[in-house]
Amino acid sequence: MEIKQLQTFYILSKELNFTKAANNLGYTQSCITLHIKKLEEELGVQLFDRIGKKVTLTHAGQQLLPSVRQLLKLSEKINDLVLETTGETNSIQIGICDSLCIEKMPAIIKEFKQAYPNVDIYLKILKCSEFLTELRENKIDLAYTIGYLNKIPEIEYTAESTEPILVLASPDYQLASKKNLCAKDFENIPLILTESAAYYRRNFLNDLERNGVIPKIILETESIQAIKNLTQSGLGVCILPEAAANSEIISGQLVPLDYVCDYNIRSQLIWHHDKWLSFTLKQFIHIATEVIEKINEHTMSNHHV
Repeated sequence: MEIKQLQTFYILSKELNFTKAANNLGYTQSCITLHIKKLEEELGVQLFDRIGKKVTLTHAGQQLLPSVRQLLKLSEKINDLVLETTGETNSIQIGICDSLCIEKMPAIIKEFKQAYPNVDIYLKILKCSEFLTELRENKIDLAYTIGYLNKIPEIEYTAESTEPILVLASPDYQLASKKNLCAKDFENIPLILTESAAYYRRNFLNDLERNGVIPKIILETESIQAIKNLTQSGLGVCILPEAAANSEIISGQLVPLDYVCDYNIRSQLIWHHDKWLSFTLKQFIHIATEVIEKINEHTMSNHHV
């Protein structure tokens, strides 16, 4: 049996759909079928039941799955060791939410690439609700995410830091000069918001609704840059992590409104505890932690000035 056949079996056991498995692996559907057929012939058992369009694991397939998972992890470990020994180019897949791409991740990548110029970095922009699935299915190596610090046993955490959340507007917007804003002040105020899974968005809308304010959402988009541009144009207000709008705040294009958003939102670098950490991954985690600590120290010193 071949590793690619085991990889096909593993992905198909997750997707339970030949078309999705083919798209995931970059194969044709007929290639997926051939891999499974050869594996079943070699093992002398049927691994999947195919009834109509429904695909399910047989008992034999369920029994085989844990061993295949371990073999694939061992294969990955061997590949990493070979790469480290030969000095060949390696790569890292990182899942990240859009709001952390703007300030912190570029600084991390710059520092890392200075030390390891031959390592390719691939960023995958994800929604808050997608990180755990991507890590569990080994589609990404690491994730840099933002949310509540709810520890999950299967996930490892580092570089945890508080992310201030701000309600922002253009300098000449009607609420920009008003002090001590409360939820009622956002009655009929147009809101330009990020995707619905974002924790800070949900908290803000909950604040409004608890105070009898019906949110007036005029636009929802996953693009942080689009949110900032539209807010700068005076079309409404937005709510974002400070790190996502730091440059616009410094330049005066956006101003924080005098509204308390004490939501205890934190960012963290995470990975699955079963993930084999190659030398390259360990170095990335180490450098990322150092860079994030420096940024946090700089931000805190600026706040105290």
